[in-house]
Amino acid sequence: MGEQTETKLPRWVKIDPGTQVTFRGALHVKFHQTQSYLIAKMGGEKLHFPAGLMKEWTDTIALENDAETEAKKSLITDQLKAKDRERDDALKHIFGMIRAQLYSPSEATREAARKVDVRFKNFRYIRHEGFQTESAHISALLMDAEDHKAELETLGLTTVFKQLEAANEAYNALVQQRAAEKADLQARLPSMRRVRPKTDELYELICQYVQAAYLFAEKDEDRAAILRLVNYMNQTTKDFKTTHRKSVSQKRRHKKVTSDESPVTSDELQVTSDEHP
Repeated sequence: MGEQTETKLPRWVKIDPGTQVTFRGALHVKFHQTQSYLIAKMGGEKLHFPAGLMKEWTDTIALENDAETEAKKSLITDQLKAKDRERDDALKHIFGMIRAQLYSPSEATREAARKVDVRFKNFRYIRHEGFQTESAHISALLMDAEDHKAELETLGLTTVFKQLEAANEAYNALVQQRAAEKADLQARLPSMRRVRPKTDELYELICQYVQAAYLFAEKDEDRAAILRLVNYMNQTTKDFKTTHRKSVSQKRRHKKVTSDESPVTSDELQVTSDEHP
């Protein structure tokens, strides 16, 4: 008869330390949801969890998930982006038109373009600034434009300036609305800074109980079941670390590409028939 080999169980098990504390919002929540699902399948009673520990952890995960979901529900962010695009398009048209009309065959048009070009030159690239800085500089540009109504009329820019003013006012109103929304959210839900550390702390405590349950298990079949659980948990940690690294790497590459781009090109300042029919 051939020899039967018996798989020898290790004397102890170790759950790999996760880097979940560095995971961003949704990934952090999903990590804990996945690990809690694996542990719940085995059952806290088999792992000798104290009463209420598993529920406390899952409740905290649910609370963090609610905070993460509520933070992303707002449509205001998309509306802000749309209004900012409106502002940028108006600015691009304004300064492109001024530049083009400096070479107009009409002397009156050239003179009007020259005057506003000198007056508005400090505002030429404000669409590349931070959102709030851009808002303030657009307000200043609109104030200066009050002194050049005749020139703007000559250049055909009166309507565009009104559109810029409307878009800027709408943008600023949305900023105030979003601030109020955030204040309401903070009043209803605890901040991530408070919830995340608690979720991680409970996870680390649960890991200790799982490892201890293996050490003190009386039957090999129980130890084998816990070993399988630990292997699943470690594979989950490995998978999430890989996802996190890829996400960080993509963000770094995107940031480098963005920073390498020229802030403005001469082509951007030209008025073309494709952009302005």
